[in-house]
Amino acid sequence: MGVAGGNARGGSRPGRRAGFGALVALWALVVVGASAGAAPGPEAGRSPFAVVASRDGPSVVNIRAARSLGQGGVDSGPLQEMFRRFFPRGEDSQGPQLDRSGTGSGFVVSVDGLILTNHHVVAGADSVTVRFSGERVEHPAVVVGIDANTDLALLRIAAGRPLTALEFGDSDAIAVGDWAIAIGNPFGNLEGSVTVGVISAKGRGDLVIAGGTPRYQDFIQTDASINFGNSGGPLVDIDGRVIGVNTAVNTGGQGISFAVPSNLAQRVCAQLRAHGRVIRGWIGVLSARVAAADPGAGGAAGARVTAVLPGSPAEAAGLAVDDVIVEFAGRVVGDDRDLQFQVAEAPVGRPAACLVVRGGERRRLSIVPTELSVGGEAARNPDPAADWLGMQVAALTDPSPGVRQLKEALGVPDGNGVIVTAVRPEGPAAVAGIRPGDVVAAVAGQPIAGLDDLRRVRGEIAGRQQLLELLIRTGTLERLVRVRPDRPDADE
Repeated sequence: MGVAGGNARGGSRPGRRAGFGALVALWALVVVGASAGAAPGPEAGRSPFAVVASRDGPSVVNIRAARSLGQGGVDSGPLQEMFRRFFPRGEDSQGPQLDRSGTGSGFVVSVDGLILTNHHVVAGADSVTVRFSGERVEHPAVVVGIDANTDLALLRIAAGRPLTALEFGDSDAIAVGDWAIAIGNPFGNLEGSVTVGVISAKGRGDLVIAGGTPRYQDFIQTDASINFGNSGGPLVDIDGRVIGVNTAVNTGGQGISFAVPSNLAQRVCAQLRAHGRVIRGWIGVLSARVAAADPGAGGAAGARVTAVLPGSPAEAAGLAVDDVIVEFAGRVVGDDRDLQFQVAEAPVGRPAACLVVRGGERRRLSIVPTELSVGGEAARNPDPAADWLGMQVAALTDPSPGVRQLKEALGVPDGNGVIVTAVRPEGPAAVAGIRPGDVVAAVAGQPIAGLDDLRRVRGEIAGRQQLLELLIRTGTLERLVRVRPDRPDADE
C-alpha cells in the first residue's frame, strides 16, 4: 500500500525510471503486435471502397435488352431518356425515331449463372444479353421470371465457368447514415463504375416511377450517385454485401435515388427461381392507417379494416369492419402498408395467426390466405374496347372476382376511369410501364369515365400510329404515359 501510494504521488527517481521502462516495453509490444496483425497484403493501405469494388465488381454485369427498332434504328437506352427530357415531343415528328433497345445492370446471385436485375430493364425485350466488365463476349440470357410488382427480374446465362455470387446483407439492419456503395454501368457504357454515399432514408413508398411503378414499395433512399444504366445493379454496404437493388433515379432531385431492399429482393428472387413467378397471399380486406387518436384502437398502431369482401378468407375467419390488425403471421403490423406486405408474403393455404383489437379488446383469429390472382382473371366483358394496346381493362364497378381482388390488393379506389386487369408482356402498354391495377383516366386529353367513353375515344383515334398520351392513375397518384402502337393492327 505504501509503495503504491508513493508511486501515485511521484515516489523516488528509480521508481519513475522503472515505470517509464515498463511503458516503453508495453508500447513496443503493441507496435510489434499491430505490425504482425497487419501483414502486408493486396488490401493493405487501400481505401475500403476500393476493396469492395475489387471484390464485388467482377460479379456485376452489363445487360442489353434488344427491342424492335423504330424508324432509324439508333440504340436508345440512356440516350433516349435524355432525348425525351430535352425534346419531349420529338418522337411525334416524322423524322428518325430512336429505338426501344436499352441497357442496364445486374449482378450474379448463384454460381450456376442466375442474375438479378430490374424488370423494367428487360420488359418487352426480344432478346437479352449479358456481358461482364472487361470482357467482349456477350452471353445470351433466358428470363427465368419477372415480377413487375416489385420491379425485379431473374435471368440465367451459361457462362461456361463457375461464377462468384454476391452475398446478401440484411436490409432491415442498416441505418440512416450508413455507407452505401453503388456498382453498375451508368449510361450503358461506363461499365464497372463505383459511386459512394450514405443511406439517406428507409421505407420510402408512394413513388411514381417512369417505366413502371412497382406496387410493393419499401425503397431504400441513397445519395450514392445512380444514373440511367445503373438500374438492376447492386447497392452494397461497407463490407460488400448487397443491401439493395438500384431501381429508380429522381431526375428532379439532387442525387437522390432508390433501391429495392435486399430482404425483399431475396424473397422475390427465391420465388422466381422456384416458380418463375411470385405467389402472393390474399385475405380479402381493405385497410387504412390507424389515426393517432383513434379510441377504438386502444392506443395500438396497426391497420384498420375498412371493408371485408364477401366470400373472402377474412370473412370466413370472422374479421370485421373497424377491427385493427396489430399482428399478422407473427409480425407486428405498423400500418396498412405493413399489412399489405405481410399478407402478400404469407404462405398460401396455411393458417396465419391474426391479432386484432376490437372495441378495445384483443382477439386472436386464424386466417387461411388464398393466392392473389393479379391480372389472372380479366373481367368477363365481350366488349372489344376492353382489349386494347396489349392491355385488358374493365369497369371499376365490375363485380368479377379478378377485378375485386385486384382493387383490394392494390388499394384501387372507386371513381372515374377503367381498371387495367391484364397486360401482354411484349405489348405497347407494358413497354410504356402500364401494370395491372392501373386506372386509365384519360386518353388523348379526353376524360374516360368508363368503358363507354373508352369505346368512343378509341373509335375517334382508330388507326393512329403516333404516340397516344394516357393519363394513368396508380392508387391516388397520376402520371402521363405515352404509348406507341407497335403495328398497324395494334387495335386488337
